[in-house]
Amino acid sequence: MEIEKEINQIKKELDNHDKRISELENPPPKKGKEKIPLSEPLSEDFIMDIVNKIKNCKESDKIESRVLNKSKEEGRILLPYYISYKYFSNRCLTTVDIEKITGELGVKIKESNVSNKIKESLVKYLDSASRRKKGKPTFYKLNRKGIKHFEEILYGKKGEIEKK
Repeated sequence: MEIEKEINQIKKELDNHDKRISELENPPPKKGKEKIPLSEPLSEDFIMDIVNKIKNCKESDKIESRVLNKSKEEGRILLPYYISYKYFSNRCLTTVDIEKITGELGVKIKESNVSNKIKESLVKYLDSASRRKKGKPTFYKLNRKGIKHFEEILYGKKGEIEKK
């Protein structure tokens, strides 16, 4: 009887030992600030999906009158990020993607101008997975402040946002 108890005790210790070894070999992910996953370059299909959604969403009239018909680049640049946030799980976009999307909408903004505008004034409305590096695409997505700012552009100031 005592030998069986000792054997069972040894088996339990070995099981615990195996569990500890597997935990050391495969540690659980660290908690903390979650990084934005880097995306692969977007396909033309996804870019066209964003363009079609801009043209056919319920806000398309307001987008046409308050963003696309205005000369300000700020709203035109933030528009694809907003549509990505609202309809496509906030997928990351690059400045090249913005150039292609605005080109399809008929209000093309060159990639260098998009990059400069983001660097100068829009960086506070976007989150990035990495620092900007010359020659490498940087993936951005809209943050909470950017969502609020674009909705103010689209619907007007606070009073009109509540009416939507």
